[in-house]
Amino acid sequence: MDFKVSIDEHADTYSIVTVLGEVDLHTAPKVQYAIEKGAEGVEAVVVDLGGVAFMDSTALSMFMRARESLEKKDASLRLTAPSKAVERIFAVTGFGDYFDIYPSREAALSG
Repeated sequence: MDFKVSIDEHADTYSIVTVLGEVDLHTAPKVQYAIEKGAEGVEAVVVDLGGVAFMDSTALSMFMRARESLEKKDASLRLTAPSKAVERIFAVTGFGDYFDIYPSREAALSG
């Protein structure tokens, strides 16, 4: 599966980062870079995980670092629309309680 990460929208108060494919040792730095770029001048970065087919522990670690980095900038990390694969890794590891996870972009933006 091809990998793609993009900043789909950069508004006054939020950015939306969309991730497609697998987030692992090789692609996690690209996701983190997009989150950091998207965080410039906003209150929240919404990461759409609906197209993520696989995530490993490297991805979990990257999301933890991204969340902590955003908090230092008084911004929040909001994960949205997790695929079944992403839901599973969050449930199995217990990390689902550590992150703000929303069912849709709209819910994340109003949350």
